[in-house]
Amino acid sequence: MTGQNKIDEKLLAYLLDELDDVGREEVELWLEESERNREYFREFQRIHLELQWGVYAREVKSDFNVMRKKLRKRSSLRIWYGVAAAMVILLSVGGMLLWDSEKVEEKSVQVAKKKTIQPGKSQAILVLSSGEEVAMGNVAQQLEEKDGTSVVVSETGRISYEAAEGNEVTAKDTTRVMNRLVIPRGGEFNLTLSDGTRVWLNAETELRYPVQFNGKERVVYLKGEAYFEVAKNKKKPFLVQVDDMAVKVYGTEFNVNTYNKIETVLVTGSVSMNQGGKEVLLKPNQKGVFDQVSGKITVADVDVLAYVSWKNGDFIFRNESLNSIMDKLSRWYGLEVLYQDARLQNVRLSGNLKRYKDVRELFVSFEKISDARFKVQGNKVIVSSK
Repeated sequence: MTGQNKIDEKLLAYLLDELDDVGREEVELWLEESERNREYFREFQRIHLELQWGVYAREVKSDFNVMRKKLRKRSSLRIWYGVAAAMVILLSVGGMLLWDSEKVEEKSVQVAKKKTIQPGKSQAILVLSSGEEVAMGNVAQQLEEKDGTSVVVSETGRISYEAAEGNEVTAKDTTRVMNRLVIPRGGEFNLTLSDGTRVWLNAETELRYPVQFNGKERVVYLKGEAYFEVAKNKKKPFLVQVDDMAVKVYGTEFNVNTYNKIETVLVTGSVSMNQGGKEVLLKPNQKGVFDQVSGKITVADVDVLAYVSWKNGDFIFRNESLNSIMDKLSRWYGLEVLYQDARLQNVRLSGNLKRYKDVRELFVSFEKISDARFKVQGNKVIVSSK
């Protein structure tokens, strides 16, 4: 793909799932060319999703595809997207998009104003193959595994693996040399696996993986939630194993959540969910859910925004139950939630918040659009009816 306008056109059509197989392959080859291309795509995707959220949050009834046709008439999509991003920022207050033009009254939430509920932070425990536990944070350090692999931790709290020069790792060694990364409640972390695959890990998550991949497949084991940007290797598929169900990919971006049920949301590329010899393929903007009771996998078209926004530092909820929303907030902010009226757990709400903002901002908006009232006592939140 050449020419910035043509690239932007292709990327937009890719995100809207309007390309045929040839067009999709062209975009994916462009993404493989360089990290710069991938970074540009991630920023393009972020602005695209923010624009969509701005439309939804303001309850604009216009079809987004109509907006797409209009923006295609512009001489530069980059300029239009820049303006769109600015509009989204103007429509928000500290990341909180408002539902109407009235001023939000903060006094409705009963809180101790002087004390802020602290959000989570980058933190993890790395368990080496020897069983040694090493706290991960924002301190640079370099460790070494018994096969000679260097474990490099950057000051920004990121782990990467580098094979020892000239070191040939056998399949036997690879099976033995496994690491485990544990993300506690109120934490998040990211790492780069030895094959170049990038992984973002959410709170209360555990990932087990080999320090070097060998053999015919690249297999990791997940509990919790993680976003994967898989390094492409057609000869060596990448598998995320969750109990007896596996997500199989060759090079793509997707999110896996196992907190309450096993669900996979595909952003780009293609993946399959495999269980008991049955394989179900997913397309971009689709979610697959595995029911552990029935053993069935169901697939539905979704807006990926609400499922992957956590990776970019946002909470975005769209027509989601209060119970589900509070579960997610609790994992990040370390909240204890008590319902005085159990019926409120089923109330469906929409809203968004930057993950490092005070969660009370979200409670203020929820009180404005629902019958729920939030009383905050330290890290305890009591939800009652008005």
